[in-house]
Amino acid sequence: MKKNNVKNRGYVLKITLLLIIAGSLYLIYHFLDLNQLQEVNPIIIVPCVSFIGSLSWFIALILNTNHVKREMAQQQRLSMWNSISYRVKKAGETAFNELPIGIMIIDDDYNVVWSNKQARHIFMSPLEKLNIKNLSFTLHKQLSEALSKNEKIKDKEKKETLIQFKEEIYGETYNVQYLIEYRVFYFTNITEHEELLDNYMRKTTAIGYINIDNLEEALSDFDVQERAEYQGKIMACIGEWANAFGFFIRAYNDTRYMIIMNYEQLVYVMASNFTILDDVKVLVRTTKLVRITLSIGISCCDVDMKTLNSDAEAQLESALTRGGDQAVVKIGKEVHYFGAKTDPIIKTSKVDIRNKSQELQDLMRNSSVVFAIGHKNIDSDGFAATLAIYRLAVSLGKEAYIILDPKSCDETVKRIYNQISREHQSLLNNIIHPDKVERYMDSSSLLMIVDCQSEGQLSDSYFIKKFSKIGVIDHHRQGQGAIQKPKFYYCQPSASSSVELIVELFEFCDEPIDFTEIEATWLLLGMVVDTNNFVYRTSSKTFEVAAMLDKYGADMGIVKKYLREDHQEKITRYELLQDLLMMHEVVAIAVQTKEDIILDRATIAKVSDELISIESVELGITIGLIGENEVGVSARSLGMLNCQMIMEKIGGGGHLNNAAAQFKNCKISEVVEKLKTVIDEYFEKEVNMKIILIKDVKGKGKKGEIIEVPAGYGNYLLTSQSGIVASPENIKALEREKEEENKRQLKELEEKKELKKKIEETEIVIQAKIGNEGKMFGSITPKQIADAIQAKLGVEIDKRKIILNANINSLGTYEITIQLHKEVTATIKLHVVEK
Repeated sequence: MKKNNVKNRGYVLKITLLLIIAGSLYLIYHFLDLNQLQEVNPIIIVPCVSFIGSLSWFIALILNTNHVKREMAQQQRLSMWNSISYRVKKAGETAFNELPIGIMIIDDDYNVVWSNKQARHIFMSPLEKLNIKNLSFTLHKQLSEALSKNEKIKDKEKKETLIQFKEEIYGETYNVQYLIEYRVFYFTNITEHEELLDNYMRKTTAIGYINIDNLEEALSDFDVQERAEYQGKIMACIGEWANAFGFFIRAYNDTRYMIIMNYEQLVYVMASNFTILDDVKVLVRTTKLVRITLSIGISCCDVDMKTLNSDAEAQLESALTRGGDQAVVKIGKEVHYFGAKTDPIIKTSKVDIRNKSQELQDLMRNSSVVFAIGHKNIDSDGFAATLAIYRLAVSLGKEAYIILDPKSCDETVKRIYNQISREHQSLLNNIIHPDKVERYMDSSSLLMIVDCQSEGQLSDSYFIKKFSKIGVIDHHRQGQGAIQKPKFYYCQPSASSSVELIVELFEFCDEPIDFTEIEATWLLLGMVVDTNNFVYRTSSKTFEVAAMLDKYGADMGIVKKYLREDHQEKITRYELLQDLLMMHEVVAIAVQTKEDIILDRATIAKVSDELISIESVELGITIGLIGENEVGVSARSLGMLNCQMIMEKIGGGGHLNNAAAQFKNCKISEVVEKLKTVIDEYFEKEVNMKIILIKDVKGKGKKGEIIEVPAGYGNYLLTSQSGIVASPENIKALEREKEEENKRQLKELEEKKELKKKIEETEIVIQAKIGNEGKMFGSITPKQIADAIQAKLGVEIDKRKIILNANINSLGTYEITIQLHKEVTATIKLHVVEK
């Protein structure tokens, strides 16, 4: 190819010179007359010809020089490209075979079709033709799950082309990358990086706070000495816990402590499930103190100390907001919850309620329009709470609206809405669909969110961010995703309902609240539904609010009418109750089998209520379809098990004994499996308690035995007066009792042995009536024998201890066996004679 190029360039050069000479001759011809050429002096012609030749030679030289330069440059370029190609090829070969990156290619059936040297080294196998499922089960599982998840994404642009995850292979940690299109694995060893990261993480600082809930109220009736004694016991309990895990703790005041630890210590504390929460409750049960619990907030993150401290305080506030008796731990962006095994303690006083009432009124007065909204698929309590907010705003002279989607209501609220549509036009005019909110709002509008705390729980949340003023009133424990820093926040998990919280505020309103009788009835309905006819989470405040609504004209008879069920609903409920899935002896799960029927949320809640009415069932859960491709889960607990924590694990929430969750685009069977896994994990993590039984408990043990049971069940045994905590003090007391019992039994045994000697040295006589034919009337009874022994020896013998092998119905001598003790049997001679 090179030679052809050079030859072609030579031809071009020759043609160029010929053209130059021809051009020169043409110029001579043009300027000189040929007829006069013969007269021209040769001296003139010779220089002209020489000039033309020199010019041609010069031009040719220049052209040839440029040609040579171009030729040399092209040759250098070709040489360079040849060199790069070679090196690139070598680099590729080195990358495939020498660099510490394992490369493996699989086919559609997950069989290895090719691997490099490093991949074979990683798996310590030739690899070819092996299926990765047999090669590494976890690798196959992670890949399958990632591919399945990616396949479900409908938008092609959002689908992943590269899947990445970590995998441990023969003790080494690898970053695994999988190119989906080419089915190629890349394995990069990151063991040292992970160890370095782990070491760094283990030393990451964690700051936390402990709050002793209700301490001041609990100690208010004690003198100084008793206060110091009880406080000392609690401080000692907390101090022992800190010493056990080796972290720093310092008291701020009587009720609050600061703790400092590192991530490594925090992991151990979390693994122990924060036993201090139960330890304190066990401690106070042995004292005169009323309900005292702990609330703990901890934050662990790689940030400056000031930010970390603020975050720790926020976690403590979250624990208190959720009702106390729990620990909230934030690691990075993940939040973990522990405890919450008791009902929240009522902590608000009349002063607190008055302050909150005034704060809410001021916020409403400074707002142009007030909107009230509840959660999606709103229930009676949620609707009643929005109505109460609406009436409060109207009483203050504000323009107000209830945001409600009639299609997103439970059956009871739909009945109420239909009645409003027919009979209460003025109220209907102030109920607006979420789509129309922006028409009525402005920059100074206030949005009050009731009966929930997060955007995700609202029926429509696209307009939420447009509000600069947001208030929250709720009676559920705060969970993840809660609205941050609202202008007004009032949450009391101890309250029976959101209605209770709002109506409480009315007592301190500057203006009278105007309710109609039917509206008061709707508010009472909300309370009845959330308390299951005043059974759950009721307090003196609950009945005070109910009494206040009664003054407004609330009618319990109408409430009952709203709650009536049709025939088909009852049949559905009984069908759900027929086949139950039992777990851990105390959990009953009812699962809908007919997936062509949409159930009302109230129906599955009622089934759960009925489940916990079954003997031995402590947690009832019902699972059923509540919408098109939507599965609902309702949970009820008697308090031994925390259904809120279980529901939070699957994305729901609620209270200690009343919680729920929803799943979209999910099958009932999938929800059941998720729930079973969470329940198993819950029971595995439950810290066992040692209990001394003070009475026989069927299936658990006999009086005086020490048994080990989950903390939840242990609390149940304590509250039902079936056992006491196996504390060192109680165990010593039990041992003393057993010693005394043993001494008593030994003494009794010796006494029975002495009595045996007396009885066997004695003979007794019983006279019997004889008939004309020589037969006895009747037979000798154990009571007659016992009376005879008492008369002879002065010792009382239980007639049930006298053993007669056959009826004594004739005269004669008999040997009677007496069971004096389980280890002592005596035999006495009985002479039956004629009277």
